[in-house]
Amino acid sequence: MQRHHIQAIIEMLSDADRAPATINTYLAALKGVALEAWSLKQMDTDSYQRIKQVRSMKGSRLPKGRKLTREEIQTLFFTCESDKSAKGPRDAAIIGILVGCGLRRSEIVALDLEHIDYRDQALTVLGKGNKERIAYMPNGTWGRLHYWVEDVRGNQKGPLFNRIRRHDDMTDQRMTDQAIYHILETRRLESGLEKFAPHDLRRTFASEMLDNGEDIITVKDAMGHASVTTTERYDRRGMERLKRASLRLEV
Repeated sequence: MQRHHIQAIIEMLSDADRAPATINTYLAALKGVALEAWSLKQMDTDSYQRIKQVRSMKGSRLPKGRKLTREEIQTLFFTCESDKSAKGPRDAAIIGILVGCGLRRSEIVALDLEHIDYRDQALTVLGKGNKERIAYMPNGTWGRLHYWVEDVRGNQKGPLFNRIRRHDDMTDQRMTDQAIYHILETRRLESGLEKFAPHDLRRTFASEMLDNGEDIITVKDAMGHASVTTTERYDRRGMERLKRASLRLEV
């Protein structure tokens, strides 16, 4: 692997109209491979230094995704609560944690019953980088989770959200990330809502906290981000200000 190989990959990604952040992620990975090769004496120092000096791509793109309205969230809850099977309370609790705590899909499926902190109305979450954090639940989320555990799931040890087969056949199997995606898409279609991605519920959580006046550091910690820069991508308040300013123009 040489410097011109790295540059060729960057050019290929740029021609494919990949975002600068995506290209820089690839570049960081390639530089990591070069560092490991140099550490193992599989690459000479001169070649490694040439690769190391490849500059990151400049530029940015508008953030993707959207924030769900409170009406949309309430419609999702109503759809779940109208389902009298065991899946209804489970799905309501899952959506409550997604939008009320801002957890990732992978973090939700990794939860066990023992991760519930009843005293502080919170969850112990294992996030990216093997880092634990505490996710405090708003009252609505806590109520839905409590109902799922106490009235449906039971207090046996194991995954907090387990797989449910037909006819309310409750298993002890852990759900997958893809299962969460399927649940959200099913409930979205049942609710007749506009398309949204699972990560949009996390965006909604961040937006609601920022709109409520919480500082960016608090939101960063709540979302389990390592850097404020990552959290800032979820802040859409500037776009809303631009929209309001445009509407005030008399043209």
